[in-house]
Amino acid sequence: MHMTVERVSYLHEEEIAKLMNVIKHSLHPEDSGEALIVRRALALVRNGAIDSYTYDSVEEKILVKISGVEIVDVKISFNDLNTECTCSHNGWCAHRTAVIFHLYLQFHSLTDWVHEWRRTEAEQLVLTISDRTPEAWNDVLTRLTRPLRTIELQENPAVFIHEFSLIDQKAIPLAPFEWEWKPLFDVYYRLQALDAAWPYVYAHLGDNESSFSYGKWYVKNWVTDQLRKLHDSVIALSTKPKLFSTDAFHEQLKYMVRTFTLKNTGLFNERFQAYRSFWEHLFVENTLRKKELELLKKEETSEAVILISLFDILNGNHEQLDDLVQHVTSDNFTNWLPLADLADVEGDTESLAAIMRALLPFIGEHLTQSVQLARRSVFVRKIDGLLESANFPEDERENMFSYYGETGVDVYADFLVERERFHEWAALMHRYNVSYDVAEAGGLKIALSEDPAAVLPLLHRYATAFINERNRQSYRRAVKLFKKMKTGSKKSGKSEFWNRYVDTVRDKNRRLRALMEEMEKGNLNL
Repeated sequence: MHMTVERVSYLHEEEIAKLMNVIKHSLHPEDSGEALIVRRALALVRNGAIDSYTYDSVEEKILVKISGVEIVDVKISFNDLNTECTCSHNGWCAHRTAVIFHLYLQFHSLTDWVHEWRRTEAEQLVLTISDRTPEAWNDVLTRLTRPLRTIELQENPAVFIHEFSLIDQKAIPLAPFEWEWKPLFDVYYRLQALDAAWPYVYAHLGDNESSFSYGKWYVKNWVTDQLRKLHDSVIALSTKPKLFSTDAFHEQLKYMVRTFTLKNTGLFNERFQAYRSFWEHLFVENTLRKKELELLKKEETSEAVILISLFDILNGNHEQLDDLVQHVTSDNFTNWLPLADLADVEGDTESLAAIMRALLPFIGEHLTQSVQLARRSVFVRKIDGLLESANFPEDERENMFSYYGETGVDVYADFLVERERFHEWAALMHRYNVSYDVAEAGGLKIALSEDPAAVLPLLHRYATAFINERNRQSYRRAVKLFKKMKTGSKKSGKSEFWNRYVDTVRDKNRRLRALMEEMEKGNLNL
Protein backbone atom coordinates (compact mmCIF):
# COMPACT_ATOMS: atom_id res chain seq x y z
CA MET A 1 0.00 0.00 0.00
CA HIS A 2 1.04 3.60 -0.54
CA MET A 3 2.33 5.43 2.52
CA THR A 4 3.68 8.93 3.12
CA VAL A 5 7.38 9.37 3.71
CA GLU A 6 6.70 10.94 7.10
CA ARG A 7 4.80 7.84 8.25
CA VAL A 8 7.54 5.45 7.05
CA SER A 9 10.18 7.55 8.77
CA TYR A 10 8.19 7.63 12.02
CA LEU A 11 7.65 3.82 12.06
CA HIS A 12 11.30 2.96 11.38
CA GLU A 13 13.30 5.81 12.89
CA GLU A 14 15.71 3.45 14.67
CA GLU A 15 16.42 1.38 11.53
CA ILE A 16 16.96 4.56 9.47
CA ALA A 17 19.49 5.80 12.04
CA LYS A 18 21.37 2.49 11.72
CA LEU A 19 21.39 2.76 7.93
CA MET A 20 22.69 6.32 8.16
CA ASN A 21 25.51 5.04 10.34
CA VAL A 22 26.29 2.36 7.74
CA ILE A 23 26.47 5.04 5.04
CA LYS A 24 28.75 7.16 7.25
CA HIS A 25 31.26 4.33 7.57
CA SER A 26 30.87 2.97 4.04
CA LEU A 27 31.29 6.21 2.09
CA HIS A 28 34.35 8.32 2.83
CA PRO A 29 34.57 12.01 1.95
CA GLU A 30 38.26 11.78 1.04
CA ASP A 31 37.42 9.27 -1.71
CA SER A 32 36.30 11.33 -4.71
CA GLY A 33 34.13 8.54 -6.12
CA GLU A 34 32.30 7.93 -2.83
CA ALA A 35 31.99 11.68 -2.18
CA LEU A 36 30.39 11.98 -5.63
CA ILE A 37 27.77 9.36 -4.66
CA VAL A 38 26.80 11.46 -1.64
CA ARG A 39 26.63 14.66 -3.72
CA ARG A 40 24.41 12.97 -6.31
CA ALA A 41 22.17 11.55 -3.60
CA LEU A 42 21.78 15.02 -2.07
CA ALA A 43 20.93 16.41 -5.52
CA LEU A 44 18.22 13.75 -6.00
CA VAL A 45 16.68 14.69 -2.65
CA ARG A 46 16.82 18.45 -3.32
CA ASN A 47 15.36 18.06 -6.81
CA GLY A 48 12.40 16.02 -5.54
CA ALA A 49 13.30 12.98 -7.62
CA ILE A 50 11.75 10.51 -5.12
CA ASP A 51 8.21 9.97 -6.39
CA SER A 52 6.35 7.48 -4.19
CA TYR A 53 6.63 4.96 -1.35
CA THR A 54 4.91 1.56 -1.46
CA TYR A 55 4.96 -0.11 1.97
CA ASP A 56 4.64 -3.83 2.82
CA SER A 57 3.61 -3.90 6.49
CA VAL A 58 3.96 -7.69 6.77
CA GLU A 59 7.58 -7.96 5.65
CA GLU A 60 8.38 -4.37 6.65
CA LYS A 61 9.74 -3.44 3.26
CA ILE A 62 9.35 -0.35 1.11
CA LEU A 63 9.56 0.05 -2.65
CA VAL A 64 10.55 3.55 -3.78
CA LYS A 65 10.43 4.92 -7.33
CA ILE A 66 13.08 7.53 -8.26
CA SER A 67 12.85 9.69 -11.37
CA GLY A 68 16.11 11.11 -12.65
CA VAL A 69 18.06 10.58 -15.84
CA GLU A 70 16.51 7.12 -15.69
CA ILE A 71 13.68 5.69 -13.58
CA VAL A 72 14.91 3.21 -10.98
CA ASP A 73 13.30 1.27 -8.15
CA VAL A 74 14.85 0.96 -4.70
CA LYS A 75 13.76 -1.72 -2.22
CA ILE A 76 14.67 -1.49 1.47
CA SER A 77 14.02 -4.18 4.09
CA PHE A 78 13.87 -2.84 7.64
CA ASN A 79 14.08 -6.36 9.13
CA ASP A 80 17.63 -7.14 7.97
CA LEU A 81 18.58 -3.60 6.74
CA ASN A 82 19.11 -4.96 3.24
CA THR A 83 18.90 -2.61 0.25
CA GLU A 84 18.41 -3.31 -3.46
CA CYS A 85 18.41 -1.07 -6.52
CA THR A 86 17.61 -1.71 -10.17
CA CYS A 87 20.62 0.37 -11.31
CA SER A 88 23.83 -1.42 -12.27
CA HIS A 89 25.89 -0.06 -9.35
CA ASN A 90 26.97 -2.52 -6.66
CA GLY A 91 26.87 -1.45 -3.03
CA TRP A 92 25.75 1.98 -1.96
CA CYS A 93 24.63 3.85 -5.05
CA ALA A 94 23.26 7.39 -5.23
CA HIS A 95 19.66 6.05 -5.42
CA ARG A 96 19.77 3.91 -2.24
CA THR A 97 21.62 6.68 -0.41
CA ALA A 98 19.04 9.25 -1.58
CA VAL A 99 16.15 7.18 -0.20
CA ILE A 100 17.80 6.87 3.23
CA PHE A 101 18.61 10.59 3.19
CA HIS A 102 15.01 11.41 2.29
CA LEU A 103 13.67 9.34 5.18
CA TYR A 104 16.23 10.76 7.62
CA LEU A 105 15.40 14.30 6.52
CA GLN A 106 11.82 14.08 7.82
CA PHE A 107 12.85 14.45 11.47
CA HIS A 108 16.55 15.42 11.38
CA SER A 109 18.85 17.95 9.71
CA LEU A 110 20.55 16.39 6.70
CA THR A 111 22.82 19.46 6.41
CA ASP A 112 24.18 18.87 9.94
CA TRP A 113 24.78 15.20 9.14
CA VAL A 114 26.74 16.07 5.99
CA HIS A 115 28.86 18.63 7.89
CA GLU A 116 29.63 16.05 10.56
CA TRP A 117 30.46 13.45 7.92
CA ARG A 118 32.95 15.83 6.28
CA ARG A 119 34.36 16.98 9.63
CA THR A 120 35.36 13.45 10.62
CA GLU A 121 37.61 13.32 7.55
CA ALA A 122 39.36 16.54 8.59
CA GLU A 123 39.85 15.21 12.12
CA GLN A 124 41.46 12.04 10.75
CA LEU A 125 43.81 14.10 8.58
CA VAL A 126 44.81 16.33 11.51
CA LEU A 127 45.45 13.26 13.66
CA THR A 128 47.65 11.68 11.00
CA ILE A 129 49.62 14.82 10.18
CA SER A 130 50.50 15.38 13.82
CA ASP A 131 53.09 12.66 13.24
CA ARG A 132 56.04 14.81 12.10
CA THR A 133 57.50 12.63 9.36
CA PRO A 134 57.70 13.19 5.59
CA GLU A 135 55.80 9.94 5.06
CA ALA A 136 52.90 11.07 7.26
CA TRP A 137 52.73 14.47 5.57
CA ASN A 138 52.78 12.97 2.08
CA ASP A 139 50.18 10.38 3.05
CA VAL A 140 47.79 13.07 4.30
CA LEU A 141 48.44 15.47 1.40
CA THR A 142 48.03 12.67 -1.15
CA ARG A 143 44.62 11.86 0.34
CA LEU A 144 43.76 15.55 0.51
CA THR A 145 44.61 16.21 -3.15
CA ARG A 146 43.10 12.97 -4.48
CA PRO A 147 40.16 14.81 -6.11
CA LEU A 148 42.69 16.60 -8.36
CA ARG A 149 44.19 13.25 -9.39
CA THR A 150 40.85 11.64 -10.18
CA ILE A 151 39.03 14.55 -11.82
CA GLU A 152 37.97 13.87 -15.40
CA LEU A 153 40.33 15.52 -17.88
CA GLN A 154 37.33 16.91 -19.80
CA GLU A 155 35.78 18.43 -16.66
CA ASN A 156 34.92 22.13 -16.73
CA PRO A 157 37.76 24.29 -15.30
CA ALA A 158 35.25 25.98 -13.00
CA VAL A 159 34.68 22.58 -11.34
CA PHE A 160 38.45 22.09 -11.05
CA ILE A 161 38.89 25.50 -9.38
CA HIS A 162 35.99 24.74 -7.02
CA GLU A 163 37.47 21.36 -6.06
CA PHE A 164 40.79 23.01 -5.27
CA SER A 165 39.14 25.73 -3.20
CA LEU A 166 37.58 22.99 -1.04
CA ILE A 167 41.00 21.34 -0.71
CA ASP A 168 42.55 24.68 0.19
CA GLN A 169 40.05 25.16 3.01
CA LYS A 170 40.77 21.68 4.36
CA ALA A 171 44.52 22.34 4.26
CA ILE A 172 44.31 25.35 6.59
CA PRO A 173 43.78 23.42 9.88
CA LEU A 174 46.47 20.89 8.86
CA ALA A 175 49.30 23.44 8.88
CA PRO A 176 51.60 23.28 11.95
CA PHE A 177 51.27 26.02 14.55
CA GLU A 178 55.05 26.61 14.84
CA TRP A 179 56.27 29.35 12.51
CA GLU A 180 59.46 27.37 11.76
CA TRP A 181 57.38 24.56 10.23
CA LYS A 182 54.74 26.55 8.34
CA PRO A 183 56.71 27.31 5.13
CA LEU A 184 57.97 23.71 5.00
CA PHE A 185 54.41 22.40 5.18
CA ASP A 186 53.29 24.85 2.49
CA VAL A 187 56.09 23.69 0.19
CA TYR A 188 54.94 20.08 0.61
CA TYR A 189 51.33 21.08 0.03
CA ARG A 190 52.00 23.14 -3.13
CA LEU A 191 54.19 20.43 -4.65
CA GLN A 192 51.56 17.76 -3.97
CA ALA A 193 48.80 19.95 -5.43
CA LEU A 194 50.80 20.71 -8.60
CA ASP A 195 51.75 17.06 -9.06
CA ALA A 196 48.17 15.89 -8.50
CA ALA A 197 46.68 18.43 -10.90
CA TRP A 198 49.32 18.19 -13.63
CA PRO A 199 47.53 15.72 -15.97
CA TYR A 200 44.42 17.95 -15.87
CA VAL A 201 46.48 21.13 -16.29
CA TYR A 202 48.38 19.75 -19.28
CA ALA A 203 45.17 18.44 -20.87
CA HIS A 204 43.77 21.99 -20.86
CA LEU A 205 46.87 24.09 -21.53
CA GLY A 206 48.97 21.79 -23.69
CA ASP A 207 52.15 23.06 -25.29
CA ASN A 208 50.33 25.14 -27.92
CA GLU A 209 49.63 28.71 -26.79
CA SER A 210 47.89 29.75 -30.01
CA SER A 211 44.37 28.95 -28.77
CA PHE A 212 42.53 30.84 -26.04
CA SER A 213 39.47 30.22 -23.89
CA TYR A 214 38.31 31.46 -20.53
CA GLY A 215 38.67 27.94 -19.14
CA LYS A 216 42.28 27.86 -20.29
CA TRP A 217 42.80 31.27 -18.70
CA TYR A 218 41.45 29.98 -15.36
CA VAL A 219 43.80 26.99 -15.38
CA LYS A 220 46.79 29.11 -16.46
CA ASN A 221 46.16 31.55 -13.62
CA TRP A 222 45.90 28.66 -11.17
CA VAL A 223 49.28 27.26 -12.22
CA THR A 224 50.91 30.70 -12.08
CA ASP A 225 49.47 31.33 -8.62
CA GLN A 226 50.62 27.96 -7.26
CA LEU A 227 54.15 28.39 -8.63
CA ARG A 228 54.36 31.87 -7.11
CA LYS A 229 53.22 30.62 -3.71
CA LEU A 230 55.64 27.69 -3.94
CA HIS A 231 58.50 30.07 -4.76
CA ASP A 232 57.55 32.39 -1.87
CA SER A 233 57.51 29.46 0.56
CA VAL A 234 60.88 28.21 -0.69
CA ILE A 235 62.35 31.69 -0.16
CA ALA A 236 60.81 31.87 3.33
CA LEU A 237 62.17 28.42 4.14
CA SER A 238 65.67 29.32 2.93
CA THR A 239 65.81 32.35 5.25
CA LYS A 240 64.94 30.40 8.42
CA PRO A 241 67.50 28.50 10.49
CA LYS A 242 67.41 24.84 9.53
CA LEU A 243 66.30 22.53 12.35
CA PHE A 244 67.89 19.14 12.85
CA SER A 245 64.42 17.58 12.90
CA THR A 246 63.73 18.84 9.35
CA ASP A 247 66.65 17.01 7.72
CA ALA A 248 64.45 14.12 6.61
CA PHE A 249 61.90 16.54 5.19
CA HIS A 250 64.54 18.36 3.13
CA GLU A 251 65.92 15.08 1.85
CA GLN A 252 62.45 14.01 0.73
CA LEU A 253 61.89 17.38 -0.95
CA LYS A 254 64.82 16.78 -3.32
CA TYR A 255 63.19 13.57 -4.50
CA MET A 256 59.73 15.17 -4.77
CA VAL A 257 60.79 18.15 -6.88
CA ARG A 258 63.00 15.99 -9.12
CA THR A 259 60.15 13.53 -9.67
CA PHE A 260 57.67 16.33 -10.34
CA THR A 261 59.99 17.94 -12.89
CA LEU A 262 61.11 14.83 -14.79
CA LYS A 263 58.19 12.42 -14.52
CA ASN A 264 55.40 14.76 -15.61
CA THR A 265 54.69 15.67 -19.22
CA GLY A 266 54.42 19.00 -20.99
CA LEU A 267 54.74 22.63 -19.86
CA PHE A 268 58.43 22.14 -19.11
CA ASN A 269 59.05 25.84 -18.46
CA GLU A 270 56.64 25.74 -15.51
CA ARG A 271 58.19 22.54 -14.14
CA PHE A 272 61.66 24.02 -14.59
CA GLN A 273 60.54 27.11 -12.68
CA ALA A 274 59.65 24.98 -9.65
CA TYR A 275 62.91 23.00 -9.84
CA ARG A 276 64.99 26.15 -10.21
CA SER A 277 63.41 27.72 -7.09
CA PHE A 278 64.63 24.87 -4.92
CA TRP A 279 68.17 24.56 -6.25
CA GLU A 280 68.80 28.26 -6.62
CA HIS A 281 67.59 29.30 -3.17
CA LEU A 282 67.19 26.32 -0.80
CA PHE A 283 69.74 23.66 -1.69
CA VAL A 284 72.80 25.82 -2.27
CA GLU A 285 75.56 23.63 -0.77
CA ASN A 286 78.03 22.25 -3.33
CA THR A 287 77.87 18.75 -1.86
CA LEU A 288 74.08 18.63 -2.34
CA ARG A 289 74.34 19.88 -5.91
CA LYS A 290 77.02 17.32 -6.77
CA LYS A 291 74.80 14.49 -5.51
CA GLU A 292 71.86 15.82 -7.50
CA LEU A 293 74.02 16.05 -10.63
CA GLU A 294 75.00 12.40 -10.29
CA LEU A 295 71.34 11.42 -10.14
CA LEU A 296 70.45 13.59 -13.13
CA LYS A 297 73.20 12.07 -15.25
CA LYS A 298 71.47 8.71 -14.89
CA GLU A 299 68.35 10.15 -16.55
CA GLU A 300 68.54 9.71 -20.31
CA THR A 301 66.19 12.51 -21.33
CA SER A 302 66.63 15.88 -23.02
CA GLU A 303 64.94 17.55 -20.05
CA ALA A 304 67.55 16.11 -17.68
CA VAL A 305 70.24 17.68 -19.89
CA ILE A 306 68.66 21.09 -19.31
CA LEU A 307 68.57 20.52 -15.55
CA ILE A 308 72.25 19.56 -15.64
CA SER A 309 72.91 22.81 -17.53
CA LEU A 310 71.14 24.66 -14.73
CA PHE A 311 73.81 23.48 -12.29
CA ASP A 312 76.57 24.37 -14.75
CA ILE A 313 75.28 27.95 -14.76
CA LEU A 314 74.84 28.07 -10.98
CA ASN A 315 78.34 26.64 -10.49
CA GLY A 316 79.99 28.60 -13.32
CA ASN A 317 81.04 25.45 -15.19
CA HIS A 318 81.34 26.97 -18.67
CA GLU A 319 83.24 24.14 -20.37
CA GLN A 320 80.58 21.58 -19.48
CA LEU A 321 77.85 23.97 -20.62
CA ASP A 322 79.54 24.43 -24.01
CA ASP A 323 79.17 20.67 -24.57
CA LEU A 324 75.57 20.51 -23.39
CA VAL A 325 74.28 23.32 -25.64
CA GLN A 326 75.02 21.06 -28.60
CA HIS A 327 71.74 19.35 -27.70
CA VAL A 328 69.71 22.45 -28.67
CA THR A 329 67.21 21.76 -31.46
CA SER A 330 64.14 23.50 -32.86
CA ASP A 331 61.98 21.06 -30.86
CA ASN A 332 63.46 21.93 -27.45
CA PHE A 333 64.10 25.63 -28.21
CA THR A 334 61.61 26.91 -25.60
CA ASN A 335 63.08 24.62 -22.93
CA TRP A 336 66.43 26.41 -23.16
CA LEU A 337 65.07 29.96 -22.89
CA PRO A 338 64.64 29.78 -19.08
CA LEU A 339 68.34 28.90 -18.83
CA ALA A 340 69.18 31.99 -20.86
CA ASP A 341 67.02 34.06 -18.48
CA LEU A 342 68.85 32.55 -15.49
CA ALA A 343 72.28 33.30 -16.97
CA ASP A 344 71.12 36.86 -17.64
CA VAL A 345 69.88 37.30 -14.05
CA GLU A 346 73.10 35.81 -12.68
CA GLY A 347 75.15 38.19 -14.84
CA ASP A 348 76.95 35.19 -16.35
CA THR A 349 77.73 36.66 -19.77
CA GLU A 350 79.82 33.70 -20.89
CA SER A 351 77.06 31.15 -20.22
CA LEU A 352 74.44 33.41 -21.77
CA ALA A 353 76.56 33.85 -24.91
CA ALA A 354 76.99 30.06 -25.25
CA ILE A 355 73.25 29.45 -24.95
CA MET A 356 72.22 32.26 -27.30
CA ARG A 357 74.82 31.19 -29.87
CA ALA A 358 73.23 27.72 -29.84
CA LEU A 359 69.69 29.15 -30.07
CA LEU A 360 70.51 31.64 -32.85
CA PRO A 361 69.89 29.32 -35.88
CA PHE A 362 66.40 28.41 -34.64
CA ILE A 363 65.07 31.86 -33.62
CA GLY A 364 63.47 32.74 -36.97
CA GLU A 365 61.79 29.35 -37.36
CA HIS A 366 60.48 29.40 -33.80
CA LEU A 367 59.13 32.93 -34.20
CA THR A 368 57.10 32.16 -37.33
CA GLN A 369 55.89 28.68 -36.36
CA SER A 370 55.44 28.66 -32.59
CA VAL A 371 54.89 32.20 -31.28
CA GLN A 372 51.41 33.74 -31.34
CA LEU A 373 51.12 36.77 -33.61
CA ALA A 374 50.03 38.95 -30.68
CA ARG A 375 53.09 37.93 -28.66
CA ARG A 376 55.75 38.13 -31.36
CA SER A 377 56.78 41.69 -30.58
CA VAL A 378 57.34 40.75 -26.91
CA PHE A 379 59.32 37.68 -27.99
CA VAL A 380 61.52 39.73 -30.34
CA ARG A 381 62.22 42.31 -27.63
CA LYS A 382 63.16 39.54 -25.19
CA ILE A 383 65.51 37.83 -27.68
CA ASP A 384 67.18 41.11 -28.64
CA GLY A 385 67.64 41.95 -24.96
CA LEU A 386 69.31 38.59 -24.33
CA LEU A 387 71.58 39.04 -27.37
CA GLU A 388 72.55 42.47 -26.08
CA SER A 389 73.26 41.10 -22.59
CA ALA A 390 75.38 38.36 -24.19
CA ASN A 391 77.51 41.06 -25.87
CA PHE A 392 76.68 39.92 -29.41
CA PRO A 393 78.18 42.17 -32.12
CA GLU A 394 75.76 44.88 -33.24
CA ASP A 395 75.85 43.76 -36.86
CA GLU A 396 74.68 40.26 -35.82
CA ARG A 397 71.86 41.74 -33.76
CA GLU A 398 70.85 43.98 -36.65
CA ASN A 399 70.89 41.10 -39.12
CA MET A 400 68.37 39.27 -36.94
CA PHE A 401 65.75 41.94 -37.65
CA SER A 402 65.48 40.61 -41.21
CA TYR A 403 64.05 37.40 -39.65
CA TYR A 404 61.63 39.30 -37.44
CA GLY A 405 59.96 41.30 -40.22
CA GLU A 406 57.12 43.62 -39.27
CA THR A 407 56.78 42.13 -35.76
CA GLY A 408 60.23 43.48 -34.92
CA VAL A 409 59.69 47.03 -36.16
CA ASP A 410 59.25 48.62 -32.73
CA VAL A 411 62.35 46.84 -31.39
CA TYR A 412 64.41 47.76 -34.44
CA ALA A 413 63.18 51.36 -34.14
CA ASP A 414 64.50 51.52 -30.58
CA PHE A 415 67.76 49.97 -31.79
CA LEU A 416 68.17 52.75 -34.37
CA VAL A 417 67.20 55.56 -31.99
CA GLU A 418 69.70 54.37 -29.38
CA ARG A 419 72.42 54.71 -32.03
CA GLU A 420 71.07 58.09 -33.25
CA ARG A 421 70.48 56.73 -36.76
CA PHE A 422 67.45 58.96 -37.28
CA HIS A 423 67.39 58.92 -41.10
CA GLU A 424 67.13 55.13 -41.02
CA TRP A 425 64.53 55.34 -38.24
CA ALA A 426 62.36 57.65 -40.34
CA ALA A 427 62.77 55.37 -43.36
CA LEU A 428 61.62 52.44 -41.21
CA MET A 429 58.49 54.35 -40.19
CA HIS A 430 57.81 55.07 -43.87
CA ARG A 431 58.38 51.54 -45.03
CA TYR A 432 56.02 49.89 -42.56
CA ASN A 433 53.48 52.73 -42.57
CA VAL A 434 53.74 53.18 -38.81
CA SER A 435 51.02 55.43 -37.39
CA TYR A 436 51.79 58.85 -35.96
CA ASP A 437 50.71 57.86 -32.43
CA VAL A 438 53.06 54.88 -32.42
CA ALA A 439 55.94 56.93 -33.83
CA GLU A 440 55.38 59.68 -31.25
CA ALA A 441 55.38 57.15 -28.42
CA GLY A 442 58.64 55.79 -29.87
CA GLY A 443 61.57 57.90 -31.00
CA LEU A 444 59.93 60.86 -32.71
CA LYS A 445 60.53 63.33 -29.88
CA ILE A 446 64.18 62.32 -29.59
CA ALA A 447 64.65 62.57 -33.36
CA LEU A 448 63.10 66.05 -33.46
CA SER A 449 65.42 67.13 -30.68
CA GLU A 450 68.62 65.64 -32.09
CA ASP A 451 68.19 65.69 -35.88
CA PRO A 452 64.95 67.43 -36.95
CA ALA A 453 65.88 67.50 -40.64
CA ALA A 454 65.85 63.68 -40.72
CA VAL A 455 62.17 63.47 -39.78
CA LEU A 456 60.66 66.44 -41.69
CA PRO A 457 59.53 64.22 -44.62
CA LEU A 458 57.93 61.79 -42.15
CA LEU A 459 56.07 64.60 -40.39
CA HIS A 460 54.89 65.90 -43.78
CA ARG A 461 53.35 62.50 -44.49
CA TYR A 462 51.56 62.45 -41.13
CA ALA A 463 50.29 66.04 -41.57
CA THR A 464 49.00 65.24 -45.07
CA ALA A 465 47.16 62.20 -43.73
CA PHE A 466 45.46 64.35 -41.06
CA ILE A 467 44.41 66.95 -43.65
CA ASN A 468 42.89 64.22 -45.84
CA GLU A 469 40.60 63.21 -42.96
CA ARG A 470 38.64 66.43 -43.64
CA ASN A 471 37.53 67.44 -40.14
CA ARG A 472 38.51 70.29 -37.85
CA GLN A 473 39.99 68.06 -35.13
CA SER A 474 42.35 66.49 -37.67
CA TYR A 475 43.23 69.93 -39.03
CA ARG A 476 44.28 70.96 -35.52
CA ARG A 477 46.48 67.88 -35.27
CA ALA A 478 48.03 68.74 -38.62
CA VAL A 479 48.78 72.29 -37.44
CA LYS A 480 50.42 70.91 -34.28
CA LEU A 481 52.68 68.87 -36.55
CA PHE A 482 53.40 71.95 -38.65
CA LYS A 483 54.51 73.74 -35.48
CA LYS A 484 56.93 70.91 -34.71
CA MET A 485 58.21 71.06 -38.27
CA LYS A 486 58.58 74.85 -37.92
CA THR A 487 60.73 74.41 -34.78
CA GLY A 488 62.79 71.73 -36.49
CA SER A 489 63.31 73.82 -39.61
CA LYS A 490 64.42 76.82 -37.55
CA LYS A 491 66.84 74.65 -35.60
CA SER A 492 68.22 73.20 -38.86
CA GLY A 493 68.66 76.64 -40.42
CA LYS A 494 65.97 76.04 -43.08
CA SER A 495 63.77 79.09 -42.49
CA GLU A 496 63.43 79.96 -46.18
CA PHE A 497 62.52 76.37 -47.05
CA TRP A 498 59.93 76.33 -44.30
CA ASN A 499 58.18 79.50 -45.44
CA ARG A 500 57.96 78.17 -49.01
CA TYR A 501 56.58 74.87 -47.63
CA VAL A 502 53.83 76.63 -45.64
CA ASP A 503 52.84 78.75 -48.62
CA THR A 504 52.65 75.65 -50.81
CA VAL A 505 50.39 73.88 -48.31
CA ARG A 506 48.09 76.94 -48.18
CA ASP A 507 47.88 77.15 -51.97
CA LYS A 508 47.13 73.46 -52.33
CA ASN A 509 44.37 73.44 -49.71
CA ARG A 510 42.92 76.92 -50.23
CA ARG A 511 39.34 75.63 -50.47
CA LEU A 512 39.52 74.02 -46.99
CA ARG A 513 38.30 77.01 -44.99
CA ALA A 514 38.57 75.30 -41.56
CA LEU A 515 42.17 74.31 -42.28
CA MET A 516 43.02 77.84 -43.37
CA GLU A 517 41.58 79.18 -40.12
CA GLU A 518 43.61 76.75 -38.01
CA MET A 519 46.81 77.52 -39.95
CA GLU A 520 46.21 81.24 -39.48
CA LYS A 521 45.81 80.75 -35.74
CA GLY A 522 49.01 78.70 -35.68
CA ASN A 523 51.20 81.58 -36.92
CA LEU A 524 53.31 79.11 -38.91
CA ASN A 525 55.61 81.44 -40.88
CA LEU A 526 59.12 82.15 -39.67
